[in-house]
Amino acid sequence: MIPIGDQDTCRRGKPLLTWLLIAANVLIFVFVQDFGADGPTLAMAAIPSEIALGRGLITLLTCQFAHAGLAHLAGNMLFLGIFGDNVECRIGRVRYLALYLVSGAIGVLCHVAAAVSIGGAAAEAPLVGASAAISGILAAYLVLFPGNKVTVLLFNFIPTRVSAWLVIGFWFALQVLGGLSGLAAGGTAYLAHIGGFASSWLWSRGYRRVEAARIERERRERYLRGEVGGLRWWLLDDKSRFF
Repeated sequence: MIPIGDQDTCRRGKPLLTWLLIAANVLIFVFVQDFGADGPTLAMAAIPSEIALGRGLITLLTCQFAHAGLAHLAGNMLFLGIFGDNVECRIGRVRYLALYLVSGAIGVLCHVAAAVSIGGAAAEAPLVGASAAISGILAAYLVLFPGNKVTVLLFNFIPTRVSAWLVIGFWFALQVLGGLSGLAAGGTAYLAHIGGFASSWLWSRGYRRVEAARIERERRERYLRGEVGGLRWWLLDDKSRFF
């Protein structure tokens, strides 16, 4: 199932940060990596053995903006563009950027820990891609928009609307199965995906509880003031202390 669109249930401004992240990934691939040339790509990659020694820690972030090829980039940006806008709208840009970077770094560290424990070639293999960070966005989307519908190309050519649970759940099941088949089967760092997804899932569930409590508190305050009407989305702005 290839996703091509989703149900835009949140309309709090433009998803500027999602667009900027997509633009940054594309521009880096073109102008910094020279369309995936080995030298620039390796310079941005996370090397497990180096990370384990405390060297090149900045690559926990830089590797999230480098890609191994055009197909790798296109697939990641497709998922980010479809699922990122709703999440950005819901939690605000500051939390969205932090969630993207932190869940991505946690995912990379999960891969690093496993690679170092195995040793050998696994510990020296470079890791690039925004997949761990985007896995975090998928987890947040599933927690915050569980009832949304996603349009997919069934059998790669039939547009079909299905539940977000089915699409993302199926994707996550593939990651688990891939992880069981090997550390990076087929060149895919499945443990990085799982780590990014799991960390974001835990945070998003906590955020949703805080959000629900704030909405209920606002509802009671409006009732006591004798006001009527819907809730205001400014409740969920970036001034919240919760992350």
